[in-house]
Amino acid sequence: MDQKLPPTRTAADEPRARQQPVVQSWHGVELVDEFAWLKAGNWQEVMRDPAALDPDIRAYLDAENAYTTASLADIDPLQDAMLAEMKGRIKEDDASVPAPDGPSAYFERYRQCGQHPLICREPRGGGTAEVLLDADALAKGRSFFQLGARRHSPDHRLLAWSADEAGSELYTMHVRDLATGTDLADIIVDTVAGLAKHVREHPDEACPANWLAGAATLVPSADLVGRI
Repeated sequence: MDQKLPPTRTAADEPRARQQPVVQSWHGVELVDEFAWLKAGNWQEVMRDPAALDPDIRAYLDAENAYTTASLADIDPLQDAMLAEMKGRIKEDDASVPAPDGPSAYFERYRQCGQHPLICREPRGGGTAEVLLDADALAKGRSFFQLGARRHSPDHRLLAWSADEAGSELYTMHVRDLATGTDLADIIVDTVAGLAKHVREHPDEACPANWLAGAATLVPSADLVGRI
């Protein structure tokens, strides 16, 4: 494969990160890292709020991204052709096998040209399927959206679902009233993607989640166990 730069780009155009040596000693061995400044000390805060990233780090990353985009611009048509071929080999509006539970069977499906699943159920005895959660609609207008855990309650009245809306891998958990199609006002923040479990009863100390003082948490009436 030809590794030459496109004629519009030169090696001199490449972003160059400044070197700012940091010396650390580990077990009597000194290690020098000239680029330690690129690791944000407040990375946990940045995961929740990208605007908190050090402006110098952001400027360098933006320069790298701009250079990459410009360098690969001449193969944009090839990328589009490859994507179209791959999409042509899959069933875009695919659906999972319905899983029976009580009076309903639950399944997920995708719409043509959609990127996120639709959470659905249908009567086991036959009938019209209903969409419980449209992740494509939830993602609309957002620069990032990843649907996480989803699980219905034992009485089939509620649907717990979580989503990461920032790319932080920290999910906010919601509970939807399936009779009205609306989400309850209370939420659990900073959950892990796979944690959603309904229970029928709660102990006297309210919702058995790990509560954080002052944080938004789910009220016991929603009948959900989560983890913050």
